[in-house]
Amino acid sequence: MKRVSTSCAMLALFTLVFSCSSAPPPEELSEERVARGLTTPRKLLPLVVLADGRVLAAGGHDGSRTLSSSEVYDVATGTWRGTGAMRTARRNHAAVRMKDGRVLVVGGTYSASFGALASAEVYDPGTGRWTPVAEMAEARNEPAAVALPDGRVLVAGGFDVDRHPVRSAELYDPATGQWTRTGAPTSARSGARTGVVLGNGKVLFVSGLQAELYDVASGQWAKAGPVGGAAGTHRSGHTVTMLTDGRVLVVGGTTSRAAATAELYDPEGGEWKLVAAPGTPREAHGALVTGDGRVLVAGGFHVSTGALASVESYDPAADTWSAEPSLRAARRGAGMVLLEEGAVLVVGGSNDLQGTLATSERYDPGVCTPLTCEAAGQTCGAVPDGCGGMLECGPCTVAPACGAEGCGVERAEYDAELRAPRCDGATTGCDSGALLVGRGRMGPEPHAPNALGGSCEDGEGGSRERDEALDGLRVSTVDGGSLAPGKTVRVEASVWAYAEPEANRLDLYYTADARNPAWTYLTTLTPSGPRAQVLSATYVLPVGAQQAVRGVFRYAGSAEPCPGGVFDDVDDLAFTTR
Repeated sequence: MKRVSTSCAMLALFTLVFSCSSAPPPEELSEERVARGLTTPRKLLPLVVLADGRVLAAGGHDGSRTLSSSEVYDVATGTWRGTGAMRTARRNHAAVRMKDGRVLVVGGTYSASFGALASAEVYDPGTGRWTPVAEMAEARNEPAAVALPDGRVLVAGGFDVDRHPVRSAELYDPATGQWTRTGAPTSARSGARTGVVLGNGKVLFVSGLQAELYDVASGQWAKAGPVGGAAGTHRSGHTVTMLTDGRVLVVGGTTSRAAATAELYDPEGGEWKLVAAPGTPREAHGALVTGDGRVLVAGGFHVSTGALASVESYDPAADTWSAEPSLRAARRGAGMVLLEEGAVLVVGGSNDLQGTLATSERYDPGVCTPLTCEAAGQTCGAVPDGCGGMLECGPCTVAPACGAEGCGVERAEYDAELRAPRCDGATTGCDSGALLVGRGRMGPEPHAPNALGGSCEDGEGGSRERDEALDGLRVSTVDGGSLAPGKTVRVEASVWAYAEPEANRLDLYYTADARNPAWTYLTTLTPSGPRAQVLSATYVLPVGAQQAVRGVFRYAGSAEPCPGGVFDDVDDLAFTTR
């Protein structure tokens, strides 16, 4: 029997640079680092600094739904208050302040798993009202946007409703309220704040594998440096920051190479240079230029540690990184605004323990406030407090209970929200039971596809107990203790291999956040023969309160979290850690 295998094909966060020079210093915040919180928890949105120094937060996601509400932060009083609601609920959108002081919001999505918006609307800070404007020519989720010196707004790239890159760009003219097409980028562009206007008037866009320059005068695009830049890697979830000397610093990202590197672009020579590596690999962080020209990088996420509270600063003159006092709360995807006298307002984001955050804090780089266990993302064990000491967060082990799956191993139940099997108790292990037996529509697998958020469909070719199927997943600690960050666990996958098992492969992945999965590749295993068998591998649990593993049992092809082959079976198993 001859087979043909098919294959199929994620969140960039933003950098916000702002110096509030017109508003008085927030005196009532000077004695504390915790600012009054947002009226609504928010993540997956850009912040915009208004002309009068206030800060606008519009839309985003509160952990359960996409938002249309908006609110503003008053620097003088240190408080957030609601303002008019957008006409459309959206997240992963772009927002820029135009020359006339109004704010243009474009694109985004309304759903975690699909959708892209072409709609655009404008916020008037004077009235607090939102007004719809003409739609873009194309729907764009996670577009890149920048205000041009001539007053127009350039919007490029993003993803369409099927998560395919949109390789086009268009211009919004606030004078006419209309959009016009312009030259198309040659590479995929994404991320609300991944473009910066250079001193020569051109616009540098940095995302994906190829950085590009947009010429405002001609409307044409040109490559900016080699593929992958100086680090030779794909970047998303990174920050792009204009330095005071006109160079551009790019930090972090989702790949292991990107997360651990930083590079500089020099517009004069048009060259990229790898600079000193940051002390902590990260993505989904915030970055801004401080009053003395350094770049402050804060929070974010890394697959090995979860959401981060750590902060460090980069000195462009010395090409060195320095550790700074940590944030009070670990924050993935927080916004940052520079206030008077060097203080920084850090807003929203999310972490594994508290979910989406409504808190904001006033961060002073000169003062170190020890973390709490909650802020450090720990519920047990010892963890650094961010100021040179250690936190004791209590014992991590409990006596395991013995049941049908073994001592301390819990049988998973189907979670309708996650759309995958899940174990709720932080026991010694989690077993999918019969929830994954079979493959998709071949049966008898219930609740197919059993991929988090329905994110990856199973292949529909073949028949039951003849062609490939992933029939079960099990995660358990090697030492018999409870599932907890830092524990070594064994992943066991029960598979049904084809008559030609040498063409079959099992790829294993894991994620620290089952609600917003970013899959980390673990290993690829090969069946020893046809029919039913168990394949296994071990790894160390990262920091995360609700984690997951993914098994991909495929015919031919290559290792991908969602390969899309006609004989492939993709299943997830979520579980709680202590």
